[in-house]
Amino acid sequence: MRGRLAFSIMLLVTFFAPSLSFAQKNVSRGNWPQWRGLKRDGISDDKGLVRKWGEAGPKVVWSVDTVGVGYSSLAVKDGRIITQGDLEGVEHIICLSEKDGKLLWAVQPEPVKKVLAERLEQEMKRADTDGDGQLNESEALARFGWNFNRFDKETDGDAEKMAATRVTGLFAVLDKNSDKNLDASEAARSFGNEFGRIDATDANTDAAQLAKSRTTAFLKSLDKDGDARVSRQESRGSALDRIFNRADQRDPKTRKGDQQLTVDEMETYFTKFERGKDGLITQDELRSYYTQRLPKRDGVITKAELRVSLGGYRNGQGDGPRGTPVIDGDRVYVEGGNGDLTCLDAATGKTVWHLNLSADFGGGRPGWGYSESPLIVDDKLIVTPGGGKGTVTALDKSNGKVVWRSEGVKQGAHYASPVVAEIGGVKQIVQFARGSVFGVTLDGGKLLWEYSNANNGTANAATPIIYKDHVFASSGYGTGGGLAKIVADGDGFKTEEVYFNKSMANHHGGIVKFGDHMYGFGSGGLICMNYLTGEMAWRARSVGKGSLVAADGMLFLLGERYEVGLAEATPEGYEELGRFKIESHGRPSWAHPVVTGGRFYIRNQHSLTSYDVSGAGEE
Repeated sequence: MRGRLAFSIMLLVTFFAPSLSFAQKNVSRGNWPQWRGLKRDGISDDKGLVRKWGEAGPKVVWSVDTVGVGYSSLAVKDGRIITQGDLEGVEHIICLSEKDGKLLWAVQPEPVKKVLAERLEQEMKRADTDGDGQLNESEALARFGWNFNRFDKETDGDAEKMAATRVTGLFAVLDKNSDKNLDASEAARSFGNEFGRIDATDANTDAAQLAKSRTTAFLKSLDKDGDARVSRQESRGSALDRIFNRADQRDPKTRKGDQQLTVDEMETYFTKFERGKDGLITQDELRSYYTQRLPKRDGVITKAELRVSLGGYRNGQGDGPRGTPVIDGDRVYVEGGNGDLTCLDAATGKTVWHLNLSADFGGGRPGWGYSESPLIVDDKLIVTPGGGKGTVTALDKSNGKVVWRSEGVKQGAHYASPVVAEIGGVKQIVQFARGSVFGVTLDGGKLLWEYSNANNGTANAATPIIYKDHVFASSGYGTGGGLAKIVADGDGFKTEEVYFNKSMANHHGGIVKFGDHMYGFGSGGLICMNYLTGEMAWRARSVGKGSLVAADGMLFLLGERYEVGLAEATPEGYEELGRFKIESHGRPSWAHPVVTGGRFYIRNQHSLTSYDVSGAGEE
């Protein structure tokens, strides 16, 4: 009896083993512990994935709206998903369950939390001149300018009455001559660029005559030397100062203005850019603006609202953190938009240690915020504060103490993330900073080589692609990408450019090398080109400009305008296997997607969705 039972069990195991193995293979836990995956190359090790999508895309496993505002991608490891985002306007590090998206923890590092609390008290004390514990509109404008309106939340009440109350209060403070109009000298400093938007166009007026009268008035009040023009110096502090550079016509050769505004230049500007506008804001115009553009805002900033304005990285291209965490054992390392570098316990989010790239290393935050994703190599944490003390820094990952600074490289930080590679037999860190892509030794940060042709001077963001002692670097803004061969040169190295291709101008969406070819978004869409030769295999519009990862011989594509696609990773031609759209949240979809553990993750501002692409159950 026992023998027959054992034989029956063996048959059952044999019968079900293939399907169990297949299922386990496709729904195992994710292993994407850092920016661009295990090897920082944008390639997932998943296999057996679904190869066709229906019109609605792959099946949604779960979707949450708990990851906050920002562009940070994901680290997935040991059943956890860790990212960054602004929750209620305050930058947090966020941990979710890989299984169901449940929020496990969301924290502000303790030192960052303390600094925010102190700054909040200081700013409130400085701006709250009447001491009532909140900021009225004139107090908020005086301290923060027009941007304060971004943090003034909607409240219950009648929108038109709120607008009227705001107008009455503001005119009482700003209308110095009591003529019931606000001219630029009274309001331009407070309203900034919004002044011209609030000043409504009168379609019934003679626009050319209005431009002449405005020009005459400026000449009368500002032309002190009587030369029938207004110099830059004469315009200082006036309404003309705000628009001076735009009105000052540039020489086609030097591309510079002469810092003198003639009658013709002023009339041309007012006719073209402020056509039908008289340069005055009436009470009706301001009331209409508030009602239509800022409905149900009371113009009062509470302490809680002020906290939101100070609680993280702020930028006109989108608030919130940019960098992706890295999970290393039982710890997580994260770099925020303002350069806050934190080591946390992965299970609890408790702060282990914290530093700031600007305050502690003399780094300079780049114009669109620190966007780097830290790199772990052995016992070192590699980060890029930038600046005169060394562009790249290696820290002891256990305590944050400095191991070395790259004293031979002192460029400013940009937006790319470093990678580790062995080139010419030397293990090194490769990074793309403000002026060039370069390699420094892992053991001491000594400069080995650099290549600058792919630098655009505005935003170098794409992670370099390294293969066989070659480094491919690319940037957008019409620049393109070049392949540099790193060759021995005496005791050091030098770079030899193999080719340069202007079409592969990758902004920040990343490039993957799959086989002999690279795939990435450049000029005109998605591009496939031979890595070592630069020969273009094909170019396709695909999902438009975006980001991508590769898995199981396929490209998972995320367009910044909410198109998602699946395509074969083949140089034979662009073959699309599926496409669907995701919801817009008002900002481009710039967070890079992730494929791991049979799941396809798309983070779009505060939303994170997990799709099943495992192919489980398919023949």
